[in-house]
This record gives sequence, structure tokens and C-alpha cells, in this order.
Amino acid sequence: MIVEIGCIAVGVPAGYLLRARPAVVGAVDRLTTWSIYALLFLLGLSLGSDDTLVAKAGDIGLRAVVISMASLAGSVAAGWLLQHVLLRGALDGPKGPGAPATSATPGADHEG
Repeated sequence: MIVEIGCIAVGVPAGYLLRARPAVVGAVDRLTTWSIYALLFLLGLSLGSDDTLVAKAGDIGLRAVVISMASLAGSVAAGWLLQHVLLRGALDGPKGPGAPATSATPGADHEG
């Protein structure tokens, strides 16, 4: 756990100092993407080598699909609520040509 915290403690200031260099940001982005691909592959390899898990794949797979769909629906609902109820469209920007700029306070220019 010390190593992980140390990596974050060194990475945050390094990222802050190097954020203005597009080549570094692009390289980090590509490295992050490929690291995630490698982690997902290794996770799949680990799960595929577990005989007990493979034997129960049908039951586990159905549950995983149901949980995933419920999570997706909850995320969409939470995003909609955040945008339309809490922020009241503050992220939509101007509605057309000549529209006044939105205020800094969400919902301040909304009648309701």
C-alpha cells in the first residue's frame, strides 16, 4: 500500500508540472489506455483459468448482465437528474444567436 500511495504522491506533482507539454500528455494518455487493456486482458485470463468460475458462468453471467443494466440505468437517471433538476440546464449554454450568457450560479436565470 505504501508503494501505491508513493506512486500517486509522486505522480500528481509530476503531472501538474508536465501538463503543458502536449507530447507528454499524449504519451501518458496512450500509455494509460494500453495499461487498461493489459489489465482487462489479465483479468480475463485469471477468470478464465478458474475452473469453479467457468462451471458457474451461466448463472454468474446472467446476474452480471442484470447488475450491469441496472447500473447503466441508474447512471443515466442520475445524470439526467443532475442536469435537469439540480443544475436546471446550466450546462446547456446559450440557446441561440443573441442569447444572453448563462450566469455563474446554476438556476439563477431559470424561472420556476
